[in-house]
Amino acid sequence: MPENYTKDILKLENITKSYQMGDDVEVTALSNLNLTIKQNDFISILGPSGSGKSTLLHMMGLLDTPTSGKRYVDEIDTTTMSEDDMARIRGKKIGFVFQTFNLISSLTALENVELPMLLCDQNSDQRKEKAMELMGLVGLSDRLDHLPGQLSGGQRQRVAIARALANDPEIILADEPTGNLDSKTGSEVLGIFRSLHKKGKTIIVITHDQSIAKMTDRIVRLKDGKII
Repeated sequence: MPENYTKDILKLENITKSYQMGDDVEVTALSNLNLTIKQNDFISILGPSGSGKSTLLHMMGLLDTPTSGKRYVDEIDTTTMSEDDMARIRGKKIGFVFQTFNLISSLTALENVELPMLLCDQNSDQRKEKAMELMGLVGLSDRLDHLPGQLSGGQRQRVAIARALANDPEIILADEPTGNLDSKTGSEVLGIFRSLHKKGKTIIVITHDQSIAKMTDRIVRLKDGKII
């Protein structure tokens, strides 16, 4: 294998996703889409509302299966995998960051970060140590015992990023991660993604915001379920 070889960490080949809406109406959300993402890419998927971004997010994150086409994660064909097998790969390889943070309101920031590790059966001491380390990484060592409702939007998104890193995934998939933040805080969040990219993570940002997309290394434009 060549020294400069970089593996395809995510590859979609001729992916189509259609939904049945009622008896006679079929809606095609993605149409014959091809996309290759290399290890340690920092890219944005840019498109307006209705362009197919959410469906593409679900396809890349193994949250849905294609109607036709092939999908590879870390060069493994996942197209016809069972839900359990897809969940196992998601847990190990993909960390999710959402626009609405999706933190559990009754858990502290530290406990929210620990949660993915609990699902992977890590013991309590390991979970706590790793969660504290990640909270430090996102600059929130002084907010460990705060509930989400006691944090600002930017702080909650930082907790969400720390949680996404809990199982040391290769891919961070961020869905409109700055959508509920002011521009200054949004830039700070993108700065965290940039530093994670420098440490070797593959970062994929789903956005409708041109200014956010320009902060990434590569822009993939989506319209009507197709890459343009």
